[in-house]
Amino acid sequence: MSKLLRAAAVAMLVGPLVAAPPASASTLDWKPCRQVHEHWYPDDNRSECTTVTVPLDHSRPHGRKIDLAVSRIKATDPKKRRGVLLLNPGGPGNQGVSLPYDLTKTKFAELNTDHDLIGFDPRAVGFSGGVGCEATPEDGPEPDPQASPSERFRQDYERNARTNARCIGYDRELLTNLSTRAVADDMDDIRAALGERKISYFGISWGTALGAVYRSHYDHRVDRMLLDSVMPADFTLETMNLGSAAAKQANYEVLAGWLAERDSAFHLGTTGQAVTKSISDLAAQLDRAPVTVNGHRYTGSHLRAMLTYKRAVWQQVAESIVALRTGGVPPLTGDEPENEGFGLTPVWYGGLLMQRAVLCNDQGKAPNVDEAWRQVQYRQEKYPLFPNGAGYGNWCAGWPLPATPWHLKHGSSPLQLAGHRYETVTPHVWAEQMRHKIGGALLTVDDSTHGSLWLIDCADKAVRFFRTGQTFSGSCPGTS
Repeated sequence: MSKLLRAAAVAMLVGPLVAAPPASASTLDWKPCRQVHEHWYPDDNRSECTTVTVPLDHSRPHGRKIDLAVSRIKATDPKKRRGVLLLNPGGPGNQGVSLPYDLTKTKFAELNTDHDLIGFDPRAVGFSGGVGCEATPEDGPEPDPQASPSERFRQDYERNARTNARCIGYDRELLTNLSTRAVADDMDDIRAALGERKISYFGISWGTALGAVYRSHYDHRVDRMLLDSVMPADFTLETMNLGSAAAKQANYEVLAGWLAERDSAFHLGTTGQAVTKSISDLAAQLDRAPVTVNGHRYTGSHLRAMLTYKRAVWQQVAESIVALRTGGVPPLTGDEPENEGFGLTPVWYGGLLMQRAVLCNDQGKAPNVDEAWRQVQYRQEKYPLFPNGAGYGNWCAGWPLPATPWHLKHGSSPLQLAGHRYETVTPHVWAEQMRHKIGGALLTVDDSTHGSLWLIDCADKAVRFFRTGQTFSGSCPGTS
């Protein structure tokens, strides 16, 4: 997360380049972002900010309106300008106004030569009217730790349902109109306000769902689109949980084999099965009786989190497991940043309510408590070390608002997908499924890092795609 986002939280075939003139003159009032937003980057002299007014309900264009915060960094070579590149970092609920500036610090930076970079805070996020609604005591007590697992689950479900009902009452019209489709419609209004016939687009994580929905409804408005770390084409929270759990399990089995080959060093077992028993027993022990080392409390959840870490730190993972078995000092805590799924964890700067509302509205009717418990039991049986999957739990318990499904379809505009072979936040198989659903070419990045394409040498393929329309398949090296 950028410094700006944290500060705002507190304050709230190679061919020639073809210039693409706008469709009509834009009347937007642009001002330096440093003048508009108090906590903007002090060294950023290029970003400009404005607002775009859109309907809250796009089916009622003359009804209630909301303002969206939009930012821009103009193309550095106007003679080569191709058009605009809209950006979204995922979430849903993550701010995007700082993305043009952030992108200039990555290997995508040269795209700014021939594209205006456009960022925006989605509706109900950050500077676009970010609002929050957290659980309070009136929603009922936390689940009783002494209750049975099924009863604790029921208590948690019912408490979430009460929280959801109360938060929806905050502004039912607003929450009803928080969806991926609504944000996609906002994007087209931003395009029109910019005076552009078409847009290019780069999205990460949930931003890939946003791009896929936009392209499915506005294919004729897309110049080129790149989606990195791709969401599942058929969306539900349980799809997210199961997919993440399966990817974690697949990676863990490789880790277990790695540990078994090094039994002389770690003494966890000479087979993957033996290693798994050692680790499972330790996790259960920590669930029953957490331990505190150097002021950090270790539970079974912390241990399970370490099992999902990148191959580059497996030595430290192994040392941490051994330390937790023998009373030593683990080099890891289980709370390292890489355990935070990019854009898939709760956000704390005005986007959490929007995040929950979008996911629940996109999904539609949530399972009742009995079906939800059966889902948990299935994951517990199939993926005993990773039963929480993506960690959504009972987010949509009792959600009463109408569904706004994605309705994805094939398009004809140039589309490049990028998936990460070992990733667990948005598993590679989802990119394959999305390609089947909407088309495009799929580039596989050989790493486990969510949304890393703009940070690696392989970014040159993305730059060529946006400049020429040439798509890429096959694979390329990723992060370590």
